[in-house]
Amino acid sequence: MRDPAEYYQSILDNLTGGFLSVSLDGKVVYVNPTAGRILHLPDVGALIGKDYAAALDGFPALCAVVRDALATHTTVHRAEVSVLHGDAPLVIGYSTLQVKNRAGEYLGLGIIFQDLTFVKKKS
Repeated sequence: MRDPAEYYQSILDNLTGGFLSVSLDGKVVYVNPTAGRILHLPDVGALIGKDYAAALDGFPALCAVVRDALATHTTVHRAEVSVLHGDAPLVIGYSTLQVKNRAGEYLGLGIIFQDLTFVKKKS
């Protein structure tokens, strides 16, 4: 393998779900292309380094998920949140994970999510 960092980046880029990572100080570290498609964000690269509240300004419920995970350092497994994109309601299924280094020090969080809107409409 030539570049392990590129390999790991490619894994995140090719996830079928959206992925967002936020540092301990609340800055967006990474947003994958799928997250951009789900949330209709045209330029996910422009979000890197921004405060998560500014980056996710149009999605207050999603901001609350990030805020709570950062404040409590808890992990959420399989929860849902409703968000609006314009006038269109979206149901987002998500899980959070705590990002720690090998020494166990807390660095921030990750959130992986899917658009469940059409799944919920069928049930």
